[in-house]
Amino acid sequence: MKIIKNNIYHPQPSRHCERTRVAIHPKSHPEFISGSIPKSRTYRGSSIKSGQVRDDNRWIPAFAGMTVSILSIFHSQLSLPVLADNLFSDPYRIQMSTINITGGNKSGGGYKLADTIGQTAQGLFSGTGYKVKAGFQYINTRIPFTFITSSLSINFGSLPINTFSALTHNLTITAGGAYGYAVKTIANHPLTLSGGTTTIPDTACDPATPCTITTANVWTGPTNNGFGYNMSGTDVDTAVFVNSNYYRPFPNNALGQSPATVMSKSGVALSSIATVTYKISVSPTQEAGTYENTIQYIAIPAY
Repeated sequence: MKIIKNNIYHPQPSRHCERTRVAIHPKSHPEFISGSIPKSRTYRGSSIKSGQVRDDNRWIPAFAGMTVSILSIFHSQLSLPVLADNLFSDPYRIQMSTINITGGNKSGGGYKLADTIGQTAQGLFSGTGYKVKAGFQYINTRIPFTFITSSLSINFGSLPINTFSALTHNLTITAGGAYGYAVKTIANHPLTLSGGTTTIPDTACDPATPCTITTANVWTGPTNNGFGYNMSGTDVDTAVFVNSNYYRPFPNNALGQSPATVMSKSGVALSSIATVTYKISVSPTQEAGTYENTIQYIAIPAY
């Protein structure tokens, strides 16, 4: 008999945009589950608000400390050579860069202007059957990047042994970048007894239809104990999550595994919504106590 508590909370500024915490607590009736799921936050300037940073009158899509592709373009002019490259190091990536003269945000009585000066072959080009919008000002989206989870807490209630219990929350994302976005997830380790080493196993799905951290499969047998998740909704890969019976375990950072993609799109996304379904079944021999891990959701825009 167990008590399970899911606490998914938004972290203070860190490398990832969202963290999920799961705990299991025993009570006199040991088959009770409760939990919480966090709401993502957005950073406007230095204050936490809802999904982007505003710099001088211009929205810069970013989450503080989040894994983000950053677009930064500089310009040259006249007879100077034009240089372009994809630049990156561990905390940042600059895509489609050009080395030109200047650019920035300007304002005065009744106007605001964002400009770039010296970029080669910029502008709107069109002809029969085509239209080309070239240059930074066409890439510089006015659609803010936002990432939101639908609830701060979820309580499972009483959990019978060898019986599935499932709860859901939504991920909502808006991304105006030309190359879209991806949302990835990873757990720091399996649900682990606080102060101990006992774990609730990650699901392997049903024996006849095994699943992995990258491949979902059918999980309908409640005596096949474990903890896993299903994805459904907009921008979810239906070749992986074929229907509501397809689950897989979270990647395990302690084993050096990589985050798994749960949502993605190659173009502009306006309020794409996907549902995460958490499902768990515990064995009659599961040791009583508090179990926990941290699950991170990483929202990554691309420009």
